[in-house]
Order: sequence, then C-alpha cells, then structure tokens
Amino acid sequence: MSTSFADEVAALRGTRPATFKDLVTNTQFSRLLIAQTVSSFGDWVGFVAVTALVASKGGGYAVAGVMVARLLPAILFGPLAGTLVDRFDRKTLMIGSDIARGALYVVMPFLGPLWAIYLISFVIECFSLLWTPSRDASLPNLVPRRQLGNATSLGLVTTYGTLPLGGLVFAFLSGGSDLLPWLQDNPTSLALWLDGATFAVSASLVSRIRITSPAPAKVGKFELSRVGRDIVDGLKFLRESTLASAMTLGIVSAFSAVGAVLALGPIFARTLGAGNPGWGILVTSFGIGMGIGMASSNKVVEFVEREFVFVWSIIAAAAMLFVLALIPGIELAAVMTVVLGAFCGSAWVSGYVLLQENVTDEFRGRTFGSLTVLSRLGLFLSLTVFPIIASAIGEHDVTIGDRRIDLSGTRAALILAALGAVLAGAFTRRGLRRFRVTRPEPLGLVPKLKRAPAAGLFVAFEGVEGAGKGTQIRLAQEWLEEQGADVLVTREPGGTEVGEQLRKVLLGHETGHLEPKTEALLFAASRAQLVMTVIRPALAEGKVVIADRYIDSSVAYQGWARGLGEQDVLTLNVWATQGLFPDLVILLHLEPEAGLLRSLEEPDRIEMEGGDFHAKVADAYLRIAEEHPERFVVVDADGPPEQVHDKVVEALKHVVKEREENGD
Repeated sequence: MSTSFADEVAALRGTRPATFKDLVTNTQFSRLLIAQTVSSFGDWVGFVAVTALVASKGGGYAVAGVMVARLLPAILFGPLAGTLVDRFDRKTLMIGSDIARGALYVVMPFLGPLWAIYLISFVIECFSLLWTPSRDASLPNLVPRRQLGNATSLGLVTTYGTLPLGGLVFAFLSGGSDLLPWLQDNPTSLALWLDGATFAVSASLVSRIRITSPAPAKVGKFELSRVGRDIVDGLKFLRESTLASAMTLGIVSAFSAVGAVLALGPIFARTLGAGNPGWGILVTSFGIGMGIGMASSNKVVEFVEREFVFVWSIIAAAAMLFVLALIPGIELAAVMTVVLGAFCGSAWVSGYVLLQENVTDEFRGRTFGSLTVLSRLGLFLSLTVFPIIASAIGEHDVTIGDRRIDLSGTRAALILAALGAVLAGAFTRRGLRRFRVTRPEPLGLVPKLKRAPAAGLFVAFEGVEGAGKGTQIRLAQEWLEEQGADVLVTREPGGTEVGEQLRKVLLGHETGHLEPKTEALLFAASRAQLVMTVIRPALAEGKVVIADRYIDSSVAYQGWARGLGEQDVLTLNVWATQGLFPDLVILLHLEPEAGLLRSLEEPDRIEMEGGDFHAKVADAYLRIAEEHPERFVVVDADGPPEQVHDKVVEALKHVVKEREENGD
C-alpha cells in the first residue's frame, strides 16, 4: 500500500503512531475511559437489579413497565437533551448526571410502590441521555483526529462488554446479601448501592478531565424560550445535512439488526433445537463478533475509506442476517452470528467516527442526542416488532421428498430484518455519495527531510499572546550570531509585501468578523508566500531562519480554538508550504491571562477574543507539543527573560549538535 497522506504528515511532524497503547497513555482520555467503564459496569448491575426488584413486586407486567419507563425518555426528553448538551458546559452536565444517577439508585431500595420505581427509572434514563451525547460530542476535543476510531472502539467495548460481568456481580451480591436482616428481605439492595458508588467514581474522574464546550458566541446562551427553536434547528440540521441523515439511518439500522437478534434469539435457538443453552451460545458468539468488528474497523480503514467500510458493513450484516435465517443447526448459526456481530461492530465504530469528524462542534450535542434517541427507538422497535411478526406468522414447514424445510415465523422475521438493513445501507450509500466526507487527501509534498545537506536550520517560536516571543527571538538571534550563524528573522502573518498586507486584514480591528475558514485561508496564503520567496531560499543558502509563529499557530488558533479541526487546517498548510516543517519548535508556555496582562500595546483583533478562546489556544499548544516531542521543546515563560533565554539556548544547542552529528 502506498504511503498515505496521514503517514507523510506523521513522518514530518514526528507523530507517534495511532495505536491503542498510545491512546490509553493519554491521561485525559484514559480517565474518561475508566469513568465510562466503571459507570457502564454499574449501570448493567443496576439494570439487572432493577429488573429483579420490580419482578419481585409485580411479575412480568412490572418488568414490562420498567422497560417502558426506561425507553420513554428517548421520546419525551431526548431532543431536549441534545440541545442542552450544545448550550451548557458538557463537563458539568456529565458530573451532574453521574451524581444524580448514583443518588437515585441508592434510594431505590427504599421505595415501596412500583410507580415510584418507574418514576425514578424514567429520571435516571433522562440523565443518561445527557451523559452519553456529552461524552460523544466531547471525544473529538479530547483525542487527535487520527485516534477517533480507536477511542470510539474502546468506548463501545467498555459500554457493552461489561454486560456479562454486571450480570455475574449481581448474581453474587443478590445471593450473598445476608449481612444484615434487612438485606435478607431486600436482596437487590447491595447491587443498587454498588451501582450508586460506581457513578460517584465516574463523577470524580470526569471532574479531573479538561472537556471543552462550544464557545458561547457560536451557540448563544441558554434561554428557555429558545428550547423549541433549538430542537427545530437540530431536526432541520439532521434533515438538511445529507451526511448526518445518512449516517444516522445507517447506525440506527445496525442497532436494529442487533435488536432483531436479541429479540428473536431465544425463539430461534429453540427452532434450531438448542434451547436455552443455544441462546447462550448465540449471545456469546454475537458479543465476540462485535469485539472483533470494533477492534478491526480501524485497521481496515488503512486500506479502504471509512465510509466504504461503514456502508458495506451494514450491507454485509444484512447478508449475514439472511444467511442466519436459513441455517438449520446451532453450530453453523454460532459461526454466522460471530460474523454478523463483527459487521455490526464495524458499522457502529465507522459511523460514530465519521459523525465526529464531519459534524461541527456546535451541532455535535444535538446530532449525538438525536442519534442516541433514534438508536434506542430502533432497538425498542426491533425488540417489539420482530417477535410480533414471528408470532403472527407462526410455525410452518413443508416437506419436499424426504427433506423438511422449516418456514417458521422466526426465520421470516430475520429475513425481513435483513431486507430492512439492505435498504438502509443503500440509502446511506446514496446519501454519502452526495456529501463530500472530509478525509486526508494525498498531496505533492517536498518535505524538509529532502533538503540538501547544506540546508540551513529552521526554528519557530510559538506561544500565546504575551508569552515573550519577540524578546526571546531577539536574544536567540544575538546568541546564534555570536556562534557565527547567518540568521534571518521573519514573522507571521507578514514577512513579505503580500504578507504584510494580509497582516493588516487579519489583525486590524476595522476588518471586523472573519469567518474561521476565511481566516485560516488568509493565514495559509501569507505563509505560502513567505515560505516560497523567503524561507526556502534562505535555508538553501545555509542560513538559520527564525520564525515568529508558523503552522502550529494555525493548528492551535484556527484548528482548535476556532473549531475547524486539526486535520483540515494541517492539510491546508502542508499544501501551502509543500511540507516544510521546522527543525525545532520552541513553545513559550504561559497562562493566557498572564500573557494578556503583559502586553502594553493596543490589542489586535485576535488578542481581543475572550478568555475562553485563549485558554483553548494554550491547551492546544500543549496537546500538540505532547504529541510531537521530537520537534517541540516547551519552555516555561513565566520568569525573568534571562532565565527563559538560558532554556532556549539549551534547546538550540541540542538541535545544532544533533544536526552536526547527522552530517547536515
């Protein structure tokens, strides 16, 4: 396979590979993953415990009632939940939801009437509808874009993979709850209290995660009178966005296929003559397949486009449903169920990642809120409709010669589910064809690694406003010239006649509001002119070029703080500079509030942005430096200029020595 654009950029930037190991060492994501694992485990324990609790009070009808109570919020509260996720701080919503769910599970054993348990279950599910979209919408702001597939896979595995463990723990707790006389009469209490404790642990972990939300300027403040309008806007976005509507249908169809298997599985196992053990085999096989599909999806996209994987995973899952419906024995059915689960898992991961990559941050809450609602409804309808269809058709068979052919309603219902998934896959494929899915495109690169051995040294200084770049660049220039180097200092935007004109547009107050994409393009235009007419010629002459800001500024300011996305801004600038990256980036780290207070000059248009904007820039710089330690040196700029300069000199000495040892 030819080297992809992502591989080329990774080589230029010194990026670590997008591996699961690399992902789980990301402190922010690992905390979220642990919080999700703990709360999912507790939620499954609580789900089984609540079911057992209501069954002991009212039998089968009571169980049906609690299922309705858990599904009603998807209809009544789901659309509002997505709006709240876009309007409020997502971290606060997640912590509040965890605390509320934990407290409600703790008090549930003390409730007497069934209606009270139904009400508590309804409220718990409402908080879950806030937590899940908040997590999904925040994920692209926690991990690099190249890691979204791995992050989504791990999230889905922890959500559904803890189900068997939850059931086992409930069985243990409900059987050994004779520690106190009261617990003997309330065997589900320990399980419910454990569930409450898991949500407390989750809330504690989430409180230590840096989770960003859309800037208030983009989404506006929350007003109760705007709720209806926000819901309408969200539905309008889903309807008008070809991608969102196509992806949502595809993911919901994958959930519905799962629902068909879960709903018809016990009956189908009896049809195969395997009984309850056969049902256990099918569930286990499906779980194994889902794990395989989730883990392998991100490897497959190294060879084919992710949207291709998504669409054909849905269609292949439909084909497996059709084959499964015709299989006569449990052994082959178990094998086909593994394959079916793999395609469903692959569709889930690919679909979620495509939405995270292509939906802007201000709409993510509503998009994932709607997706959560529709997925639950699809699952609920599958659990309800397919058994009804199977029962309505009944058991039938025909005999042709000595061969008996089973025409039971269960098999017919599975075939209908397969046909529905095929139609959904075809619609999704058609929708994606009409939408340009953002993806890394191959570029003609002339990377710095191909410069002649006599090429000079390229150093860029980065940092928030007021970090002291001007002072440190002047001191670095003086030190390098003392060492006998020929130094050229340039700045961005600017450095050329065209660049200086663009600088006036980009930083001048009279410009007013610029669309983020326009701003990013203008910075890239200035940079392209500077690289081709100033920086590359100077490097070819063996000079040391010091740049006051470079590509990483665009990634931090426009890609992260403006919400355009790191990958798209990086793609634009790799093309504009034809792959020229600095040999060394010195990040002068300073808290943005302190930096703005240092400035004695009138603030420019970008410096006038709010504190939230500059905080995002500072966080983005640290994230970039953490991912690319081969290029970056982070220097604490909160000190006397002389001390900061000493640290800068250490970094310069290191890169100069390294180039001499390599013969450059």
